[in-house]
Parts: sequence; C-alpha cells; structure tokens
Amino acid sequence: MSTGEPLFNGEAIRTSEKGEVRIQFADSNRYLDLEPESLIVIQQSKGEIALDLMEGSLFVAAAKEGEGSGTTSLVLNSASGKVDLSKASASLSKSGGNQVDVQVLEGSASIKDKNGKDKVISTGNAGALGSNGLQFNKADLQILSPAPGKVAYVDADLKDNLTFKWKGFPAGLKVSLHTGTSRKDMKEWKEVTPQGEDSLKTSLPIGKPYWKLVATDPKTQKVMAESSIYRTDIQARYAPTVVFPLADAKIPVNKAPFDMAFKWQKGDETSRVVLEVAKDPMLKQKVATQNFTTEEAYTLPALQEGEYYWRMSSYFEGSDKPVLGKIQKFTVTKLEEKIVPKVPVAISWTVPEDKIQFYLQTPKLGLSWNSDRNQEVSYWRLKYFEEGDDPSKVQTLELKDTKAEPQVEKPGRYIASLEAVDKEGNIIGTSQHRKIAVAPLPLLAAPKLLPLEGNLTAQADGRTELQWEKTEGAKEYILTISNKEGKELKTLKYTTNTTNLKNLMPGEYQLKLTVVDQHGRSSEEAMPRKLIVPDKSNLKAPTLKKIKVN
Repeated sequence: MSTGEPLFNGEAIRTSEKGEVRIQFADSNRYLDLEPESLIVIQQSKGEIALDLMEGSLFVAAAKEGEGSGTTSLVLNSASGKVDLSKASASLSKSGGNQVDVQVLEGSASIKDKNGKDKVISTGNAGALGSNGLQFNKADLQILSPAPGKVAYVDADLKDNLTFKWKGFPAGLKVSLHTGTSRKDMKEWKEVTPQGEDSLKTSLPIGKPYWKLVATDPKTQKVMAESSIYRTDIQARYAPTVVFPLADAKIPVNKAPFDMAFKWQKGDETSRVVLEVAKDPMLKQKVATQNFTTEEAYTLPALQEGEYYWRMSSYFEGSDKPVLGKIQKFTVTKLEEKIVPKVPVAISWTVPEDKIQFYLQTPKLGLSWNSDRNQEVSYWRLKYFEEGDDPSKVQTLELKDTKAEPQVEKPGRYIASLEAVDKEGNIIGTSQHRKIAVAPLPLLAAPKLLPLEGNLTAQADGRTELQWEKTEGAKEYILTISNKEGKELKTLKYTTNTTNLKNLMPGEYQLKLTVVDQHGRSSEEAMPRKLIVPDKSNLKAPTLKKIKVN
C-alpha cells in the first residue's frame, strides 16, 4: 500500500514482519495503527464501520472531542461478540483461537458477547472476548508512566531518561521490565535503576518498543503477576545545537568590555529556548538569562575579560521541564597589539545544505567552500561533529586547500564550521554551520520481468522473448535459469534489458534476475518467475510420398 491509497468495502489488509499501516478515517480524525504481522478485514454498512481482526494487534485512536468525531460508529467483530470502539482509544490483540484482548487506554468501550451480555470497559481496564464470552482481568494493576497510548518524549543525552511507574502489584514482589521489537520476542531489560517498589528508571532505544512489567517472588523466582503488553512511541528531544562559541573557545578581542555573539540551532518542535551565562561552572553567579521563541542568535553586550560559563536549554509544548544542554566555557582575552580586521572574510559553502552524501566503503564528509579574500587566508580551520553529540568531541583540521574529505566513524548527520586564519594566527572570518548527511550507497533494486503478473510462456517453436525493467545505474543483468526442482541449468549475462532464449525443451523453468551496479555490487534476487515451454511445435511431421519395396 502507499500513502493516500483508499480502502474499499470488504478489503483485507495484512502487514509483514516489519510492516506497519495507518488507516485514517475520512469523516473524522480517528485512525487505526496496524502492527506488524497482523491481518484485518474492513467492512462498511449504514452508520457503521466493522473490523474483523483475524490475527495480530492494532491500536485505535479515538476522535478528539470538538474536532469532528463523525457520525459513523466503529466496531470490532469477532466470533464471540462485538466491541464498540467509537468512544475509545484502545489496544487490541489476537494471538490464537477466537479470543480478542481489549485494553482501553482512553475513553470507554462497550462489549456485547454472543450471549447478549453487555459490559463497559473504562480507561485503564482490560478484557477478553473469547469462546467463554466476556472476561475481565482481575488484577488491579495501573500503569501510571509512561502513559499507555501516548508518545514518551525523552532527553536523548540523559541516562535513565524514562520512568516506569505503576500501582497494584502485591507488596514484596520484584518487578522487572521486559521489552523487545515484537510481542513474541521480549526479554528482561537488565539496565534499570529501581526507584522503590512502584517505579524504575532506564533508557530504551528510540523507536516503538513493546514492553510489559513482570512481578516475581524474589525467593522462588516464580512469576506471580504481569501487566498487559504495551507499545510506546519513544521520541528524542534535544537541547539546542551550539554553533558559537564552541566548548573552551578563546575569544580574542581588541578592547573590553566586548559584545559577545551567541549562535545556536533549535529543534523544530521547540517552543522556547533559554540562554544562561554565568561566571561560575554551577551557573549561580548569573550574568544573563534570556528567553527566545524563534531567534537563533543573540549578542550579549559589555562582557569584561575573563572566563564565562553558558548553557542552552529547550522547552517543549505540554511540558514545563526543560531539556538541559551541557554547561560550556569560553574565555574573553584582550589583545594588546594584534588587530582584528574590521571587515571579516566572507566564507561561503559550495556544498548544499542537508543533501545526502553516499559512500561505498568508508563514511566521509565531502566539503568545499570559497571566500571573497582567499589571498588573506594563511590556512583554514575546519571543525565538525555529529549532530546531537557532545560538542567537546569536535574534530579539528587545519587545511591549505578549500576542500576536504575527512573520514567519520559512522553514517549520520554532521555539523561543520570554518574559521579563516591569517599568517599571524588571527581568526579573520567564520562561516555559518553546514549540515551534512552521510549514508551508505544503497544497492540497486532487483529488476522485474515483464509483464509483472502471470506466468511467462514460450512460443510454439520453443523461443522465448524476455524483457525486464531497465535499471538506472546498471552495469549488467544476470539471468539464472533453473528447472522446476530449483536446479540451476544456465546463468546468462546481459548489458541490455531484453533477450531471446532458444532451444529450451518443453517443461517448466524458474527464472531469477539480478542487477550489478557500476561498483560490482549485486542486488537482491527478485522473486523467481515461472516460464512454461509448451509440449507442442508448429513444425509438421514429414509425409511419405512413395514406398518402394525390393
């Protein structure tokens, strides 16, 4: 499926092991998130949209009040009854048999089993609709944090940035966290910091992990109780990216007091940025505290010589807790004799912003630049570091040329900046920061034989004309012919996307096609296609004209 593709009445949707689908309802802001390895069938009748969860799990988001809930009700059908989800945000799963587990995360859901029994499941409760009718979980367990069905925002630079808090487990039990990439593959997460009997802290990978809480007897290690399985969307939040000054920067000035320029880059979802400048590393002797909403630069006037400490912090909508950046130091030093040029050298990057740079073997940055007065520059000081990393880990190179290809440890997004230095060691110009994305060169997609559907059939004389999709960047195509048992019979290479096969005996064959790029790397094999050579010919048998017997 692709984004924006409509669904039709009675259509079935299946997700692969790593696939996910979001279904958005046209009459409201409700949506469904279908998890990996799941299958549903959607049917619509007058005033009702019905879902049949055949296997797997899904999340239903209720329409927000006042934003258009629509007039169509949303129900889940099963062999054992019906669940009305029109007023609920809920998680539903079906792992085998006819039982459907329902967890209401927000609002309420009404359930009618096949015996006509009606029940309402409210926020924080769960039930199961199976062959024995409606059953409710007896445990009084409540998950307080992270809130089920909500996004969990974490400070990516902070250890133990996610808190799990609950109530309802019996006293004296040891509670552990189990997590994994699927409901079937969950293991105990060892890197946790207990916070008493009802909470713990840890750091989980950014993404959408599955998790549950398991309570065991500390003496026998027997599992006494466990929570439902949840899936939390963990998203990282960052402090602003520091552009200038960098850590431990030394700022030479001709005279003091000096007007100090600060530059940063805030995140897209940041609602407010706070700049703190102080004379001590604990930020108690404040020189300035400034708040910004859209700005990414500020000039602090009248700084005297000396050491200063500063920090950038981010605030986000819906939270009064800031994401704190690292405290960094800079030093303002007065120059007695050296004169800083009044007009700095203007440096311009000649590589585009945020364009992905691909590599084959070793990740590296492809950087180039120019200036309006190259003749005044003795050398260039290039600084770069990975976005989100500690700025103290900045890498520095001194270069004569106006281009560089420094190697980096891994693919990712990097921030680079330049300083122009004259023959006396003075910084006579600085550049704006430049973001560079580095990624491995992807393999070519496997070409597909044409036509895309159905079996391929040879002509009556055994000849087969083949054609496949032309692949941009291909060096050659490799066609493998196997018999129907999978034994390879022949491997052929082509530089074009057509060929003519001859002299194939009648029978069934399997054709596999791969493409090799200009660097000698092979794509993955496309799904094999069946070729049928018919057991007949357009050649007529010879006719005897005369028989002579001696």
